[in-house]
Amino acid sequence: MKEFNYQDYLKYQRIRKQEAEGIFELREPEVLYKVHQPHDKIFKIVLDEKNQVVELLNRLLPLQPKLRIDEIEKYNTEYINYRFQKSESDIVYKMKNKEIFFLIEHQRKIDYNMPKRILEYEVEIIKEAVKGRKMTKKDHKLPTVIPIVIYTGSGKWDVENYIKECQEILKGADSIKLGEYYIVDANNYTNEELEKDKLFLYKMLLLEKLKTEKEIFNMLSNTIEKEHREENRIILKRIIAFILEEKLKPQDRENLLKKLEKEDKDMVLEVIRKENERLIKMGKREGIKEGIKEGIKKGKKAIVIKMIKNKMDENSIKLITEITQKELEEIKKTINE
Repeated sequence: MKEFNYQDYLKYQRIRKQEAEGIFELREPEVLYKVHQPHDKIFKIVLDEKNQVVELLNRLLPLQPKLRIDEIEKYNTEYINYRFQKSESDIVYKMKNKEIFFLIEHQRKIDYNMPKRILEYEVEIIKEAVKGRKMTKKDHKLPTVIPIVIYTGSGKWDVENYIKECQEILKGADSIKLGEYYIVDANNYTNEELEKDKLFLYKMLLLEKLKTEKEIFNMLSNTIEKEHREENRIILKRIIAFILEEKLKPQDRENLLKKLEKEDKDMVLEVIRKENERLIKMGKREGIKEGIKEGIKKGKKAIVIKMIKNKMDENSIKLITEITQKELEEIKKTINE
């Protein structure tokens, strides 16, 4: 016997619709079918009747006023059918003239993956419903999907109803709802607040807010003077060199980069000076000069290694630390060893 599959079901629906409209056509002789997953087919047939769905929704949901049969319609597109046929989703209804959808899923087995599946269904329905449209105004609303699972298995259903309940938890951020997000809005801060804030990212928020060349140049100049973290200074170099071509004059960009390089060099010399002082304070009379030289060499090497790891360009490294290309190559070999 031939199996009764999903395509046969769609064909049955089409024939039934034609008969309701008084359209009859010659068909192939009847074939005995072995019904594949008969329980699913029962629910597909029952849920195909709007009155059954409305009664179910009114029983489950505290709707005021209650839903009427003429307020909902079957939501069937080829895309949704294709996606849900693969995932065994049963049926989707939609409220007329409203972007509110009812997804009804039939399950005969316990599926602990259900919260994830429901989320995927919701996202797919929303994507299909808003396809080709853009959220251009604040009052534009995204569709709402109300999922219902009908379970007819033998064991009691003990799956979490909401994906949040089966997700990993991060203390301090465990109150955020699915789809909710944190917002960092530069407009919530004054320029002065952003400039004084120690977080480097907030200074970049300020950079985005500033309009004139003079404002941008002065802000970057002040940031270079106050920002001593090496990784942030490298980011500043990249931004000034490559990102601000249209916002700053070439001469201003060059002056800012020179200022960064000079201060980087001064910081290296300060590190070396402190290392010298440390060695002298150790009180080792013998071989102090040799020790100082060795200390300077080690201190400089450590700084070069850090610069290489932070992907600073070679010319800047040589300019700041005053090492030769040969010395730079030797240090690079030690990193790879």
